Amino acid sequence: MVTIKDVAKEAGVAISTVSNVLNNVDVVSEETRQRVLDAAEKLHYVPNMNAKFLKSNKKNTIGLFLTSIQGDFYKDLIQAVHLQCKLKGYQLNIYISNENTSEEIYSMIISSGVEGVIVFNEHLSQEYINRLAMAHVPIVFLDREYCTEQMSSVIIDSMEGATCAMEYLIKQGHRRIGYFHGVSNFDDESRYKAYENVLKKYNLPIEESIILRGYFEEALAYSEMRVFLLKGIKLPEAFFCSNDEMAWGCVRALAEAGIKVPDDISIVGFDDSTVAKYNTPAITTVHSPVAELGSYATTEIIRLIQSEESVQGGVFRLSPALVIRDSCKLRIG
Repeated sequence: MVTIKDVAKEAGVAISTVSNVLNNVDVVSEETRQRVLDAAEKLHYVPNMNAKFLKSNKKNTIGLFLTSIQGDFYKDLIQAVHLQCKLKGYQLNIYISNENTSEEIYSMIISSGVEGVIVFNEHLSQEYINRLAMAHVPIVFLDREYCTEQMSSVIIDSMEGATCAMEYLIKQGHRRIGYFHGVSNFDDESRYKAYENVLKKYNLPIEESIILRGYFEEALAYSEMRVFLLKGIKLPEAFFCSNDEMAWGCVRALAEAGIKVPDDISIVGFDDSTVAKYNTPAITTVHSPVAELGSYATTEIIRLIQSEESVQGGVFRLSPALVIRDSCKLRIG
């Protein structure tokens, strides 16, 4: 079966260009447009009927574009968006694009046919955001600070939350604090920046040997901590982990090595997920208002959709809050 990739290859253009032509997005020259149409006719290309169906029924449909649906964060986010859509008379379509390129994500959004888009996908580059702006697609981003006409951001203020967590560890008497990175994205970068800022504020060293990476996954953090312990590097007084899954992975690896949390080391996570609440010890963490994030983002995308003329978007930050549990201990001496 002939695909959109085949048409792009035959016409000598990008997949996104073919998508623009087939969806009548006015960002392509007439010469290129005709070349794409000729290629499609030559190859007897038949457009995806599901996409055409969505296009013709785009009214009152919102698209939620994510990299995953695994874990408490995504579950809570989807439930909140779905509830607001239901209350306000909109349908919700969910799209998962984990390993896709920027061009593929762009094409997915353009061909989806939805009336407005909520995006949590850091792989979408600025170049393709600009193209979406030219196509007049209303968008709310959850993964970056960005706003222009018909585009807004609603984000959890990770910098604020991580600063609270680090200040708490300092007040508990900890001075040598390690960090567990997640994947390289807006949230992790903001949390790490707060980690650096607080250490610098108190003239404390930033030691590369106690900065680890667990990619936001419990199993990977567990393995990374086991490797760290085998190296014989002096254990820090505390670890700040960029999410709760990694924090619990740390606790498990430390426990297997006979190192007790919080007696021997303090651990702080981020998100306030199920794993933080119900394990032993319960993890001190930063509560992310994920339900509020989903609700606010849906309200904002509907505002952009319903505006009779193009309106300026905005950047809206939601404040997280420190939740003190059992994984930290006051350090004396």
